[in-house]
Amino acid sequence: MSDYSAVGGVGSFEWSRRDSARYDAALEAVEEAIACYARLRNRAVASGNDAEAERLLADQAACVTEQRLLRPDDTAAVARILAEYPALIAWLRDRIG
Repeated sequence: MSDYSAVGGVGSFEWSRRDSARYDAALEAVEEAIACYARLRNRAVASGNDAEAERLLADQAACVTEQRLLRPDDTAAVARILAEYPALIAWLRDRIG
C-alpha cells in the first residue's frame, strides 16, 4: 500500500467536510475571478485597449497561479482567498456591468 493518493503522488492528510467545503469554495472563487478577468480582457481587446488587456491578462495569470498553488491542507491560504476574493469578484462584476 502506498502513502500517496491516486491523484498523482499527493500526500494524504485528514480533513473534515468543513475543510473540504471551504477548499472547494476557495477554488470556485478563484475560478470566478479568472472568468471575470477573461470577460474584461476580451472587452478590452475588442475595443483596441491593448494596455488594459495586458494588465487584465497579468491579473488573470496571477489568479491562475494562485489556483495552481492552492492546496487543501493550506488552511491559511484557503481562509485568505475566502476573505479577499468576494470583494474582488464584486468589483470585477461591477466593471463587467
